[in-house]
Order: sequence, then structure tokens, then C-alpha cells
Amino acid sequence: MSWHGFLLAVMFCLSQSGVAASPDGAPTSACNSMKPGHGRQSNAACPFQTIFDKTEMFSNGTLKVTLQRPPTSISDTFKGFLVMAFNKATNAVIGTFFIPSADQNSKTLNCGQYDNAATHKINSAKSSISMDWIPPQGFDGDVEFKTTFILDKNIDYWVKESSGTIRIIASEPIPTNPTTDSANTQPPLPDLYVGCGETKGCIATPDECIATKSCSMLTTYRKFDNDHLELEIYGEITGDQYVAVGFSTDSKMGSDSVVQCVQYRSAPKTYQSYNTQDHDNKRLTSNLQGFQETSSSFVDGYIYCSVIHPVVFKNSNQDFDLNQPHYILMATGTAGQDKIERHSKDEKSSASINLTSDTGISYYKESRVLKQLHGSFMVIAWLMAASTGLLMPRYMKKTWVGKQFMKKDLWFVYHRGLMVLAWTLTVIGFIIIFVDVDGWVSESVSENPHPLIGCITTVLAFIQPFMALMRPMPNAPNRYIFNWAHMLVGYSAHILAITCIFLAVEMEEAELPYETYWILTAHICCYVGAHLLLTFLARRNTTVRDVLKDAPRDETGSLGRKIIVICYICIVVGLGSTVIAFIAGA
Repeated sequence: MSWHGFLLAVMFCLSQSGVAASPDGAPTSACNSMKPGHGRQSNAACPFQTIFDKTEMFSNGTLKVTLQRPPTSISDTFKGFLVMAFNKATNAVIGTFFIPSADQNSKTLNCGQYDNAATHKINSAKSSISMDWIPPQGFDGDVEFKTTFILDKNIDYWVKESSGTIRIIASEPIPTNPTTDSANTQPPLPDLYVGCGETKGCIATPDECIATKSCSMLTTYRKFDNDHLELEIYGEITGDQYVAVGFSTDSKMGSDSVVQCVQYRSAPKTYQSYNTQDHDNKRLTSNLQGFQETSSSFVDGYIYCSVIHPVVFKNSNQDFDLNQPHYILMATGTAGQDKIERHSKDEKSSASINLTSDTGISYYKESRVLKQLHGSFMVIAWLMAASTGLLMPRYMKKTWVGKQFMKKDLWFVYHRGLMVLAWTLTVIGFIIIFVDVDGWVSESVSENPHPLIGCITTVLAFIQPFMALMRPMPNAPNRYIFNWAHMLVGYSAHILAITCIFLAVEMEEAELPYETYWILTAHICCYVGAHLLLTFLARRNTTVRDVLKDAPRDETGSLGRKIIVICYICIVVGLGSTVIAFIAGA
């Protein structure tokens, strides 16, 4: 068996193996397969069922889900379970489970989203388990639940047992009683734009939004008394989300005091928390002395919180003195019952601000120069230089015969020059982005594979010139080993680099338009087309041999190869320049 066949066999075995047994609930690694890592899958009919307290509901309601043995059975019990709700139209996991922390038998699980699965907390025998499930806001469609039941650690289990179908209707009908409707209406949010730049300081995003009263996130601050500040936090959210404000001494996330303005289960509330050095957020079990919520509300897609906040305090054993200038961080993302998830959007002030004395207006303006340089360098390196340089050794060795530069054939000079340019820009771009993000990002590979693939690409590209320095002479018996290794590493780096550029388009930080996909697709088509044309010419010319083999002249078809390569260079430079223009304009 070849090495890659062996690797595929190992990967297949790993993919078929279950996850490790977990007496305190299913791990997140079981989310996709919903299979336990123990016991055997039963071929008998499942003795358990998933039932509900209703068959139709509105999207702003709550469904009671019960896992139980049939009423006719008095002996069957299960010890473990994993349950999720699926959109029948797309088979996507949707909704969230709500299980009180005091529940001793079950708990929620994050399968890619917050609380979208439920599992057992202990592996004791159970005849019935109930929990609440909340559909997504505004969802309209059919939902079914799939449940894995486990009898015991070493015996039978049933995987993805389907429930009946639940019909979800997008929203409740308009109430017919106008009096009741007006009584339940939230009061309007205060006009927190009033006083910005005069009696209080304001920092917001996007730029110039305060003048037009159209900010997506806004924080205001003013001195309340000698020991306290008054803070207002405002932002646009949907559903169970948050807007949070952090105070940092160094503009970077880590060791920051945070105020959370959270909407969870239609109940807006403020909390205090702390950002750890590893970029995790820990909510305090009780608010600090001197911290007081004065107002919190959610109206028409915007959340608002107003708090009195101490100026000098200690949060997670770190001293803070807001009399000194601090950077202001602001973020929004998904909120859970006891914590907030990683932000989907974040901002930081471009300079430190004195919260007790400043009454100016400022905006979150983060310099994008390093990100733009990183992106531009990688585009030049891989879309332009490397993609052209890879053509030279494969197709152009019998072109420019007899012409040399510094005792090297021209095809080799062009190849080496282009690949050295790609190598240099890749290494510089790699260093630049590490400086910009202050090391490794905290996102998982499943959330954002771009950093990991970029690192692998850089390593492969980095070793290429050192491999070239160790190449044997052309007539050496083992030269073919070098040729294959050098080609494999080079093409692998190129494929991963193009993949990485594609992935970057999806990244929020890149801010690239959707049209970038079309440009990159056009580049791939041109690259493949150039290879096909040059391969066709090479195969056709194998039947046409020069009579004077020792004559220092180009092989038949060289003119065609030159024309193809020149046209290709013009096209890839044009396409790459367009992507760089997108990056520069982002």
C-alpha cells in the first residue's frame, strides 16, 4: 500500500471511530454523528420516544420536549441521550434549549451554536426527561427532533431517532385588544445622542453616525460624581445577543473590565465581566460595589443600558482607575444564559480616552494598513508571481535555448526570480499579520481555517529555496527524487495559498466585496487554461523532432509558448491588481 493509501485508511478508521465515553453528557465531538463512543448500535425498534406538548406553535413561544419510554412500558429506562432540532427543509440544526442550571439530569450543549443541543448530565437510569426548546425568531416552517438514546455504556444505543413534526408559524396574530397591546408596548429609548460633545463624551461606529443619529453601536460616558461614572451602552442586535463595553490599558483584548448589556429571553439586563489573557470572558457572580443598573430596554432591534459605574475598583484581582486614560473596546455577539459568546463584531478606540473629563465625540477607527499590506503581498506572491513562476520549469525549458544570464538558462532565471519574489512577500506578509493581530487568533479552526492554512502555506513556501540549494546535479541518479519533492511542495503551497485567499473573502476583517470570488474564479480558469494549452503544445511537439539536435535553437512551438505565457501574465496581473484595488478600497 502506498503512503497516501495508508493515510487515507487511517483517516477512514478515525472517522468511523466513536467519541470517548462521557458519563456526564455527550461531548461536542459527537454533534455531527450523534453517536456515542461505546456500546453497539441496536437493530431492534427503539423503545423510547420524543414527544411534545403541542404540534403547532408560534416562533415566539416555547415548546416542552419530553424524552420518555412508551406508556405501555414499565421497565425500559435510558441512561444517556443527545437531542437536537432540525429544520426539515434544510436539515440544519436550529433553535435553543433552555434547561435551568439546577436541573440534575440534563444540560445544554453547544453544537456550533449556543445551547442548540441537550444531553444528559449524569448517567443514571431515566424513564422520562423534559426540557424547553425555543425556535429562532421569525422562523416559519416544519421542525423535527432527532434523539440518540443510550441504554448503558456497554450495550445498545439508538441513533437519531426521529420525532413527529412540529409546525412553527412565524409570529403571533395581531392582538385584537388595542388596550392590551399598548399596555405591553416598551417605552421608547432615550435620545442618547443629545449632549454628545457637550455634556458627555461619545464614541460610536460607523464614522459620522452621531450627526445622523444612525449608529450601530454607541457608548456615552460622563462623570457622575467624584467616585462614579454614568455610562450608556447602545447597539443594534437581533434575538439573544449583547453589546459590551470594555476598558483596556493597552487597546488589546485581555485583562479588561467589561460591562455587558444583554438581551436574553426577551429580558434586557446588565452584567459585569472580565476578559482573561487568553481572550475568554468571565461573567462576575455579583456586580462590583458601586455598580448600579439604572435602565435597560430593547425596542425595535436596539438594546439600551444605562449604569452607574465606579471610577476606582478591582475586577478579578486587577486594579482599575478610570481617572487614567483607557482604550474603549466595544463588541456584539450571541448571548447565553450565563455567559456571552465570542463577538461577531468588535471595535476599539484609536487612542486612549479620559473617561472622567473628556466630553468629545470620537469614532472607532482601526488602522487597516497592515491588513491591507498582508493581503496585497499575498495576492502579488501567489496570484501573480508564483502562478507564473510554476509554468517555467514545466513548459519553458526548451525555450530561449542558448540564451543565458549569469551562466543560467533564461527559463531558470525567470523561475527563480519569480519564486524568490513570492517567497519574500509571503514571509513579510506572514510577519505583518502576526504583528497586526498580536499573535495567534483565538478562533477555532472550524470557525476560521484561514490562519492555520496560511501557516502551513508559509512553512511549505519557506523550505522551498533551502530544498533547491540541496538539489543534486542534473545527471545524479537520485535527481528524480528531488524533482518530485520540489514539485510536490511547490504545488501544495500554491494550492493552499489560493484556498487561503478564497477563505479570506468570507472574513469580516477583510471587508472584501462578493465580486472578489468572481475574480479569483477567473484566475483559476486562466491558470488551468494556460496549463492545458501548454500541455497540448508539448504533447504535439513530441512528434516533431529537430533534425539538428545539437543546434542551439528553440524547440518547435516555442513562439506559441511565449505568446501563451505573455497573455497569461497580462491577465493574471490585471486580475491580481483588481483584487488589490478591492483590498485597498476596503
